[in-house]
Amino acid sequence: MEPAPPEPEAPAASFTLESLRAEDVTRLSDADIEAAARRLGVESNVLRAVIKVESAGPGFADGRPLLSFEPFHFSQSTGGGFDASNPGVSQPSNRAYLGGNQASRWAKLSEAFALDQTAALAAASWGAFQLPGRYFADAGYPNVFAFVSDMAKSEARQLAAFEAYLTNKGLADELQRRDWDTFARVYEGEHGAGQYASALQRAYATFAPPASDGYLDSLVAGSAAPLTRADFESVAAELGCEVEAVQAVVEVESGSLGAFAPNGKPVILYEPHIFSRRTNRQYDATHPTISYRSWDASKYPRTQDGRWAQLREAYALDPEQAVASASWGLFQIMGFNHNACGFPSAKEFVSDMCRSQAQQLKAFAKFVKANNLADELVRKDWEGFAAGYNGQGQVERYGRLMREAYERLKSVS
Repeated sequence: MEPAPPEPEAPAASFTLESLRAEDVTRLSDADIEAAARRLGVESNVLRAVIKVESAGPGFADGRPLLSFEPFHFSQSTGGGFDASNPGVSQPSNRAYLGGNQASRWAKLSEAFALDQTAALAAASWGAFQLPGRYFADAGYPNVFAFVSDMAKSEARQLAAFEAYLTNKGLADELQRRDWDTFARVYEGEHGAGQYASALQRAYATFAPPASDGYLDSLVAGSAAPLTRADFESVAAELGCEVEAVQAVVEVESGSLGAFAPNGKPVILYEPHIFSRRTNRQYDATHPTISYRSWDASKYPRTQDGRWAQLREAYALDPEQAVASASWGLFQIMGFNHNACGFPSAKEFVSDMCRSQAQQLKAFAKFVKANNLADELVRKDWEGFAAGYNGQGQVERYGRLMREAYERLKSVS
């Protein structure tokens, strides 16, 4: 969400620190944070972790925006011109924020502001997210004066600016994966990034996992009807390949399990190494049965009940990434391929897979076209198709199985 159009650029002479008083001191609500998290595609507790580390919650103190000041950045912005005369606010080597209470920090800001208004505001961090003034352009503002004026209005404006910053800097993906290290290097800077990343990870761990929302329980077959010859013919025509080529992929990918188990649940294979990668390895130590670094088929549960138990445990930690880390249905398409199948999220993709086998077949066709694999099916280049569909791990095995399935199906068609 972009901030509302900022006020026109204010001449430095007309801008005063005394004017920076809250118009609305309403605290950010859970609904505010959760709405922003949905727009960004991140878990709401990720945003709460950032707030906890940056401000411990409030965006204002005594009616003024919460403030931190960095003498190092003031020195850098002013070319060290005030290092000797004003060492309390201009320090070329000390990378720490000024300590003390908010009153003392505002006093230091006033001192720096009297020397260089723009540099002083840019060297300060503001509000609940402690967004630095020097980030004003990435937050969607024409200058630091417009940015700071908006930060003084409300916590809602502080959240909007932070959201715009994440979007413009392309950092939503890092927070979605909880890649604290990368986020820290960009947001905090290389200096101190390691400590900042650790603080974010610790803060996130203090929040309870999302409560069960009933989503996994809702995943049951809407229709148990099997695929018909007409279904296969329609998709084969769409891809330009033979019907038996599509049928061969179904046979190999689903094996003897089919699309749905007897209890109506879609057939899955939960992949702990994918979940580990997509959650930045943070659960490897605490949840070693559902999150580990390397693929190891010997550790997979042999039953669907066992695999669903793994998925439920992972879902309690990170719903979207858990669903993205399993393969689903007849074609065993990984949830993280939801975009290729035409869905904005893994959960929406999987919900559609549960409607019927026919929906799974349609998703397969979209996936094949999105990954430019139709030509391999047309040519019956089974190794080439296997490499693109299953990855490089077992190309010869999958290629052989698909070839054998195709030849058998062709011989009886």
